[in-house]
Amino acid sequence: MANRFVCCLAISLLMGILWGTYGNALLLAGFFLFLLSVSITIFTSQKNIWKIVFIRNLFCILFFCLGFCQLHNQLEIRNQLEEVLEEGKQITVKGKVQKKEETATQYRYILTDTHVLADGMIYPCHGILVYSSNKHIQPGNILKITGAYAPFQISRNEGNFNEKKYYQSKKIEFRLYAQKETLILEKKGFYSVFLEKVRRKFRNVYLQCMSQKDAGLLADMTLGDKTLLDKEIKNLYQAAGIAHILAISGLHISLLGMGSYRLLQRFFCPKRICGLISIGMVFSFGLLSGMEISTVRAILMFSMGITARILGCSYDSSTALGLSFMVQIWKNPFLLDHTGFLFSYSAVLGVTVIAAILKKSWKDTNENEKKKVKCLFWRKWLKKCWETMFVSGCIQLATLPLSLYFYYEIPCYGILINGCMLPLMGPLLFLSVLGAFSGSIFLPAGKFILTPAGWLLAANEWICQKALCLPGAVWIAGKPEIVLIFLYYGVLIFILYLLWKGAGKKWLTGIFLALGMLLFLRESPRFEIDVLDVGQGDGILIQTEEGEHFFVDGGSSDVKQVGIYRILPFLKSKGIASIKGWILSHADQDHISGFLELLEAGYPIEYVIVGEGMVRDEASEKLLYLVKKAGCRVIFAKPGMKFGMRKGDLQGNDDLIFTVFHPKSQEMTEEKNLERNGNSLVISLEYRGFTGIFTGDIGEKEEAQMVKEREIETWMRSNKIKKIDFYKGAHHGSNRSNSQQFLEMLSPKLAVISCGKGNSYGHPGAEAMERLRDTASHVLCTMDHGEISVQFSKIHCMIR
Repeated sequence: MANRFVCCLAISLLMGILWGTYGNALLLAGFFLFLLSVSITIFTSQKNIWKIVFIRNLFCILFFCLGFCQLHNQLEIRNQLEEVLEEGKQITVKGKVQKKEETATQYRYILTDTHVLADGMIYPCHGILVYSSNKHIQPGNILKITGAYAPFQISRNEGNFNEKKYYQSKKIEFRLYAQKETLILEKKGFYSVFLEKVRRKFRNVYLQCMSQKDAGLLADMTLGDKTLLDKEIKNLYQAAGIAHILAISGLHISLLGMGSYRLLQRFFCPKRICGLISIGMVFSFGLLSGMEISTVRAILMFSMGITARILGCSYDSSTALGLSFMVQIWKNPFLLDHTGFLFSYSAVLGVTVIAAILKKSWKDTNENEKKKVKCLFWRKWLKKCWETMFVSGCIQLATLPLSLYFYYEIPCYGILINGCMLPLMGPLLFLSVLGAFSGSIFLPAGKFILTPAGWLLAANEWICQKALCLPGAVWIAGKPEIVLIFLYYGVLIFILYLLWKGAGKKWLTGIFLALGMLLFLRESPRFEIDVLDVGQGDGILIQTEEGEHFFVDGGSSDVKQVGIYRILPFLKSKGIASIKGWILSHADQDHISGFLELLEAGYPIEYVIVGEGMVRDEASEKLLYLVKKAGCRVIFAKPGMKFGMRKGDLQGNDDLIFTVFHPKSQEMTEEKNLERNGNSLVISLEYRGFTGIFTGDIGEKEEAQMVKEREIETWMRSNKIKKIDFYKGAHHGSNRSNSQQFLEMLSPKLAVISCGKGNSYGHPGAEAMERLRDTASHVLCTMDHGEISVQFSKIHCMIR
């Protein structure tokens, strides 16, 4: 690495951008330590090169400063806009259409080279995502669009998707809902329009010749069109550890580029002509597939490799990787927040660096290995699978920290699945492209060629499904700390350096040490309550110091698939692989929709607690049926009943105990038309001196009844409780709940309300908030703060 000047410049540029992002003095110290280590390495290998080392270090410092300045220049453009724009504000933008996408209801356009007119001022802007019903706009057009400004959403819960960070990493600053479009210049590129027609034609061929599911897969693999991709298949591939085959990257580019290069050589075409045509082919393919980040990286590296062949130079993959990195990161320094960018470069490092060093250290000196032995076909196939698994393992070593940091889980059989499936990818891609091309000319020919491609896709799906049925197929490890990731990479680099220098194979055990640190080093569990932002609904996690987990409710009336996209990612990020007890206050959708989604997804739940006196209607009967169908034990709770976890001493000081106060079971028979909200389960929580009350959606009537019956008051007195530590605001902070008498009885130290921003119910009510502020020490709302995480100890309470 020290002798690869381009790689040193790439690392310097990277560290300059990181320093500009985080401003951590350790990064600055790390940069100078990097310069020192490179200089020492050069001095130990060569002599009398003071001048070369000085010039090299000078350029590295220059690139470090350039990275820092480039980031701040780009940030200044972003910050100016965010200061003047507000959600819903009418603005006018001008820009060039870079990309067009068709959705189910409208069109999406990405504008680049944009300027924003707001409050009589013109501001430069990186890029804008425009939603419009106008289908006549084409890539290359220069437009002036007036519409409503809509910022991207940030992550509302730990582990949830951060829309703003994702789009801004691609230099797309906000979305705009177009109300009026004006064509300034109809600048249609003939070639880009031609490629767009080819893309649509290929897409239609897939749809006409294959099932919707298979067509969506091939459209994504070959055209970069994700609009048809089945979500279940995407999740299946991701869980199995083969989601990378859906991204257009080095495999596609090398197959197309080198295939065309060698084909032209067979026709005795001059080397330069072969190279130029093959570069043109891969560049056209990149335009056809949308020029995604991994595609651009692969095209740049392929072009450098072909150029080296034409010029008669040797090709160094590490230098090519460093140069392509600098090109992409200079154009967009925000790419360091893009998962695709990080995975793409890490994977290539795994192939070019880790695999090469491990092969060198593991290579057997036996002369028999060097002899070319004629092998049977199946032996060659097994050898190919073994080599694929080896390379896949090296890629895993490079990308595992990223997988844990962004996806929180490990596909344990991913290496084996890749070993089985990657050898099939070449034939699959060849059939896909050939079938689409043939089908564009004669549809039956396309159908004939694409049929075997469908068989291969079915085989891939079968392999993934069977692998995920095996025990321990997916390990939810949780999100590691950044420090742990840097420590892992530091140990890995050190071990690889020793192996590169010729150290013995015994140092390979150091890699397993690094893996062990990454996978198993975690903070000890702390007692905490996490009130998730699920929109208009409820969802609360309770974690004990013993590592047991309980969940209260889990649903939303305004967030679609809240269980899959908010609750489950949160649980995975915390490393929670199962829930001991899931408590459901009642059967309204805003309390159970997410729970049912997790139940359907097969998330492990030991038992479910519902009120014995809950309203028995169609919704509750369906709920109970689905719970029993999933194999979960159902506990019917009634007033006075206690449940939880016994882990403490004889006096029960460390027990976690839930006590039920409402509803009474006989109410179900006394009245026929009970309201679900009024019959919500009301429970208390005791754990190591902490007390909390969870109220569901009860109203003033039920609160008055509990005050009158004094069951909660008696419980508080018997446990010498003057003030409740935690109170979950009843019915999302409704004015018709959270009555004065009830709150005065509890006197909560902290009250938390879960409701959605801009909900149609007016939650939280102004009167209820006033009563809460009068009686509670602190009042927080998920609508304002997102997820509210409260960590309790005997000494203090910490709110995040």
